[in-house]
Amino acid sequence: MVSSPSLWRPPVPIKDAIEQDAITPFPKPEAPEEEEEESQGDCYRRLMSSLPVKVYGERRYLEYQATWWPESAVQAVIAIQRRFRPRPSDVLLASYPKSGTTWMKALVFAIMSRKVYPLRDHPLLRLNPHDCVVHLSGAYATGKEAVVEALPSPRIMAVHMPFSTLPASVVVDSSSGCKIVYVWRDPKDVLVSLWHYYRKLRPEEAHVSEFHDLYESFCQGDTVFGPWWDNVLGYFRASVEMPTRVLFLRYEDMLEDTASAVVAIANFVGCPFSAEEERAGVVDAIVKLCSFEELKNLDTNMSGSNGHLIKLPSSSYFRKGVAGDWVGHMTREMADRIDSIIQGKFQGSGLEIKRAST
Repeated sequence: MVSSPSLWRPPVPIKDAIEQDAITPFPKPEAPEEEEEESQGDCYRRLMSSLPVKVYGERRYLEYQATWWPESAVQAVIAIQRRFRPRPSDVLLASYPKSGTTWMKALVFAIMSRKVYPLRDHPLLRLNPHDCVVHLSGAYATGKEAVVEALPSPRIMAVHMPFSTLPASVVVDSSSGCKIVYVWRDPKDVLVSLWHYYRKLRPEEAHVSEFHDLYESFCQGDTVFGPWWDNVLGYFRASVEMPTRVLFLRYEDMLEDTASAVVAIANFVGCPFSAEEERAGVVDAIVKLCSFEELKNLDTNMSGSNGHLIKLPSSSYFRKGVAGDWVGHMTREMADRIDSIIQGKFQGSGLEIKRAST
């Protein structure tokens, strides 16, 4: 365990930061006057009470800024929008849920920490990727905002927030320097992965027991952090307008040539591989360290639990990690319908989806 925040070597695994906070409290912002604190709380409550609500089983979802959110996440999102202050060296990992988030966390953390932690004794060998890279809304929702603020630079943080809902301090202020790496995945595989995730999350709720129900909601754009196509298009358009600040990656391309993706990410975040590193096989070593099979079979990812808001078995983040798993869950007609919907939503954007060929 790290002995003192001042001795940390960046980037710091968030789990280590939280454990350190439990021993030596981080400096907290000065407490507001009681009246101001109550006023802010009242403001949150009034806003949330005015938002559209839908209920699935025992869970409530609120619509805020044209996006459906789990009720537990809305106040955190608003707090991020109002209080988060990016640093020039920050890296945000953005994605729609179940699009390769765990893999991306591992890759970017390994890339940015390779000069600090020897790969043979890397934090990823003892920690789940979600224990290395903080999920920003989860941290804000569970009172860990001060930990995020105290992390030394460079900070790596993950979000599922659509681009349109990111703080103005990130997307409007060009001087912030904060970089965004976005990964997107075939929506059919996203849907299948979501279904398996929901079944593990709340198997007792009837509405998640039928794949067809989730399929219909997905086709209608009635899903959390979505619609899916809005989430993807927001970051794609940002990558076109701000290519030095937003890197847009496709999960399936990364599977086909992970080494090239690792090099591209390293160049983008400002820590390119030297010729000596490439000759020494550092790129291939990172690819191996972060491979699905390597991570899945580590003791730390086969036992225990993980999650800020909801604890799930660490193994639940490693199901298959392949492309085309949708084939075993939907008919060709169902796949063609999703592809047609997405093709229509993408029309004129310059972004294309590879239609089902299986």
